[in-house]
This record gives sequence, C-alpha cells and structure tokens, in this order.
Amino acid sequence: MLKRIVLSLIAVLCSVAIVVSLSGCADRATSFGLSSQQDTFSGKVFYNNKVDILFVVDNSKSMLQYQQRLAAQMQTMISTLNSLKMDYRVAVTTSTMSSDSSMYPLTRKLVGSPVYLTASNIHLLTDRIIVGESGSDLERSLDAMHLVTSASYLSGIGSDFIRSDALLSIVFISDERDQSSEFGNPNSNDFINYLNSRKPDFDTGGKAWLANYIGILTNQGCDILGGTVSIGTQFISLVTASNGVKSSICNADLSGTVSNIKARIIDQITAYRFRDTPNKATIGVTVGGRTILEDVVNGWTLENESLTGYKKYFLKFHGSSIPAADENVDVRYTPLSAS
Repeated sequence: MLKRIVLSLIAVLCSVAIVVSLSGCADRATSFGLSSQQDTFSGKVFYNNKVDILFVVDNSKSMLQYQQRLAAQMQTMISTLNSLKMDYRVAVTTSTMSSDSSMYPLTRKLVGSPVYLTASNIHLLTDRIIVGESGSDLERSLDAMHLVTSASYLSGIGSDFIRSDALLSIVFISDERDQSSEFGNPNSNDFINYLNSRKPDFDTGGKAWLANYIGILTNQGCDILGGTVSIGTQFISLVTASNGVKSSICNADLSGTVSNIKARIIDQITAYRFRDTPNKATIGVTVGGRTILEDVVNGWTLENESLTGYKKYFLKFHGSSIPAADENVDVRYTPLSAS
C-alpha cells in the first residue's frame, strides 16, 4: 500500500490544532525530527527544529591560536542555521575543572552572561570561544561537559540551556588527552553512558546527542611548545558512538571542519526516518512543492544506521534540497515488504 506523508517543518506550537494526535507540547524527545509515516494520516505533523550546541574549549597553554581559528568560522555556521530557521542555543565551557576559582576564573562553569546565546545575541559567540590559555594544564574536558550539562548544575544556576526535545551537539577542541576523573573514567564508556542517559534516542529515531572533536588524531602533533603528542582517544570514542565529526587541530584552516560539523547537525535534524524498510524505487519526495530527486549534491539519498541492534532507514537531504523549518515535505513510498 502506498503510504503518503505530508510533513510541515515548523516549530511545535501548542495553540495549533492538528488532526493527528500528538502527546502535548511539553519538552519531550518524541516530538523531535521528522515524524515517521502513519498507516492513515491527515493534517499536519510539526517537528522540533531545536539544537543545543556546547563548545568545550581547552584553555591550557598553546591553545589560543586554535581557539582563534575556530572562532573565525562561527559566522558561516550560524548563518546557515539562521537560513534554515533553526531554534538554537549555544554555550561555551572550558577544560579547567579546578576548585580554585580565584586562580582560574573560567573553571567549572558556562562562560559568560547570559550563559547561552540565541539568535538575538549570537554575535557574542566569536569572542566567547576565545577563552585564552591561562587555564589548568590538567585538561578535563569530559568532566566539564558532564558538569555543565547536568540537571543539577543547570538547576543551580537557574538555566534552561539543555532542552529535552533538542538535539545536543558537543564540540570538543583540545590538543591533549583527556584527564577527567570526577564523573567517570575517560578510557571507559562512562561518558558515553552518561550522554545516552541524559539525552536518550528520540522516539522518532536517531540519537539525541552528537560529539565532535577537533584535536590530535595521529602521532604527528603541532604543539608550538614542543609538547608530547597526545592522541585524543577518549574524545574519538564519543565521536564514534554518535557518528559525529573528528578533525585535526593542526589544520591551519578549520572551515572544512566547521562545515562538516554544521552539516552533521542539519543531517540529524532534517532526516526523514522510515518506520519500515522502504522500496527505494518507489520513493517520491517534494520539498516546498518542488520535486526532489535522488542526488548527493542537491537532492536526497537513502541512508541507514544501526540502532539497538537493527537497521533503520532514513532520507538525507543535501544542498539546496535541505528543508527550511517552515517548508512542507511530502514523502511517498511503498514498503519493501509490500513489493
């Protein structure tokens, strides 16, 4: 049986009456992303275009040049999120986790006030990422991530930074191995397990968190102070677990890195996830009334991922075919089992 889905990519509004029964408008992961198809369908389905982005910046010696390179790419990233009408919150913390706040003013906290930025004040992000290099040489980025995303910390400072129905994208930048110890062993799955618990998979499919790493990937380093090369294996394990982006901190130009991180965020938000395996030959797609063809540059591709032990399929949009938050997406297909 041919299944038809008309999807409206706009933010959830409690005041809008819809025919399909949705479970309220509370912050719940179940409303995130493009909803899977229904056997019978009428009316509009709304999706959450929310993403919370956390930059965890190593602020030890030798890091200033890397912070500046990353900060220089922020405008392009934010411009794309704005053009797609994403609802984003962006915060910054450092790798310093000392209890001595007099010596280390940027320790154990989200940097700046207000503690997260939105579209109205995102111009402050470039300066906020440049946290300097006077932090502790005991880099504990994973502990810092855990602390500032925890419900207890956010409640303590009266912040609503982390939303349960938003994708959480974390960007680590560091030229050293992580030395965390307070909230888990960085050489185990402790921090992966924490993120899986803090941001469980969305009911509509896909992970609710992404880890990205800009750091040392091989035995060849670029520390201007001549320090020992230290591959960030602990960060890489989080990237692998979430299918995030990893890139060398030694790249003089981080434009490609930031572009890939941006693309990964958009992929996760705009992916259309099938509840069953589709017959690829029957897939028909329109975005905003435009017919979209299979194309890796400006169309869609059929992708799959393994979640909880089985394969799930989704449509990934590319280039000019990426839906904005207020564009209708119409997907028609026949399940493979009906072929």
